[in-house]
Amino acid sequence: MATLTVRPIGIRDLTGFRALQRIPLGLGDGGAPVGPMGAGVLASLPVTRRYWRGYIATASQGLRAAVEIQPEPRDYRWVVAALAAGPESVPEQSELLVDVWEALLIAAIRAAGASGAKRLHACAPLDGPALEALLRANFTIYAYQTTLAASGVGPGALNGTVIREQEPSDAWALQQLYQRATPQPVQFAEAFTTNHWDVGRRAAWRVRGFLVERDHQAVAYCRVTSRGHQHVVDVLALPGEAGLLRELVPQALARSGAGENDEVWVGVPDYHSEYISHLEAVGFAVTGRQARMVRYTAVPVRTSQARPLPLVPEVGERLSARLPSYSSTGTTPPADGVTSGTLTV
Repeated sequence: MATLTVRPIGIRDLTGFRALQRIPLGLGDGGAPVGPMGAGVLASLPVTRRYWRGYIATASQGLRAAVEIQPEPRDYRWVVAALAAGPESVPEQSELLVDVWEALLIAAIRAAGASGAKRLHACAPLDGPALEALLRANFTIYAYQTTLAASGVGPGALNGTVIREQEPSDAWALQQLYQRATPQPVQFAEAFTTNHWDVGRRAAWRVRGFLVERDHQAVAYCRVTSRGHQHVVDVLALPGEAGLLRELVPQALARSGAGENDEVWVGVPDYHSEYISHLEAVGFAVTGRQARMVRYTAVPVRTSQARPLPLVPEVGERLSARLPSYSSTGTTPPADGVTSGTLTV
């Protein structure tokens, strides 16, 4: 048995946080805005926790671990960006490490629900303890994806294809493209709205989008999220139009300022496997496989009296769809839904 203390990352944790070994969950470095140390600073300062959050755990056996979270309030979701553990996490402690990560993820789930987020998303490698910890925390796999990477992608040549940069008014058209190109079960798991397609600057990221139209409808789309010399690409095309990616992706990267030695990543879900050959044709190479995962939060419903009361229809109608709920009459919980304390694992 190990006694575990879980708490939000604070200023006093920065030195220890820097020594942790990160396992990015996602593409590239896991989306950290300014590197691992910068992520710790953002998570420890109240004014910047809207962009990045973190929770750290210490066990009585000396094991240290952390989870990094990227809130995305426009999508009512949090993204699990990385899990981390101290160098003392030897193979003999792998089972304990999974238990510690599970406790950290549960703390993050509670905090997400208290903040109004409806779901948490994560992308985990198919091998290793990170996937096991997410499954134990009741994350559900809704799709698998192949990850590809490239070191610089040339602008390529245009064969008469008209590519234009995304405008604010394109959000609705891109949502329609997403709904036509994505299986319904995946749409239910991701629950993207038109807000998801907004571009601009998000904290330390630059987000730009480019699309190809035909008959006043978007038929292919490429979004480039950049920080320094690192870029993450999201692509989408109607069935039968994947060939447009050979021109669209290189042009989108060039117009986004990607250099010839910059690192570029893209994740292609299995239901869009036809994209892979076209991405390989412009310089990408397969690097691995990941599971796309989702975990729904609960909606707290608070009553004003201590005696038991039935949940009246008017209250039930206000609950978010497809989310579990619970009621309580205690004092108001902390703003982040997490209190410092100990757990036995």
